[in-house]
Amino acid sequence: MKSQASTLELPKHSEVCPSSESLLAISEHKKSGLILCKQYHAEFAGPGAAVNCGVEPIYRAVIAIGSPELIPTQTFDERRRAYGRRIQWGRWLQKIVEHPDPMMRAEKLLAGFEEFFGRQVVIGLPSEVLALLAGVFPGTIEQVRVQHWRGSRTGTMSFLPGSDQLKVTTISMNRHETPEVPLLTSATVSEIERTYAVLKSA
Repeated sequence: MKSQASTLELPKHSEVCPSSESLLAISEHKKSGLILCKQYHAEFAGPGAAVNCGVEPIYRAVIAIGSPELIPTQTFDERRRAYGRRIQWGRWLQKIVEHPDPMMRAEKLLAGFEEFFGRQVVIGLPSEVLALLAGVFPGTIEQVRVQHWRGSRTGTMSFLPGSDQLKVTTISMNRHETPEVPLLTSATVSEIERTYAVLKSA
């Protein structure tokens, strides 16, 4: 099982401007990001990255880590920078999923997210979501989780609470009016997609 990292390429000037009205970027002022779930894989868009790009497949679900602020890109340079940052985050994930060993892919993903967001966030992310990011089976994520935190004081995984920094959300410039619900650690991708569909229709 292999993941598909972002296939976005840095657009030329003529390709960036037509979709500029809907192109948003994640603010770089704090550690936050979005997990963009697509049909067969998921991508991570971190600080500075473009989202709501007209050239990519529709999102089947969106998971917010932290409280990402989405800002409109108003100039060509802002849009180009946002696309560039999205590509950088895509390459970070690509380096992980290109490793031939599924266990190592899962380990590197957990370690990378833990370094950036902290352990509680990684613990709160459902195994199916992490599996879509790493291109592995959910069982591989669960196995690596046990090994990754072996000997720590985090306790048994099934009894750990989810993180209040994780939400199922939608793409909107106004975070105060954006519908969102807490993400349960035990949630499946199908459940997350259904929740996302309800939020979008609200």
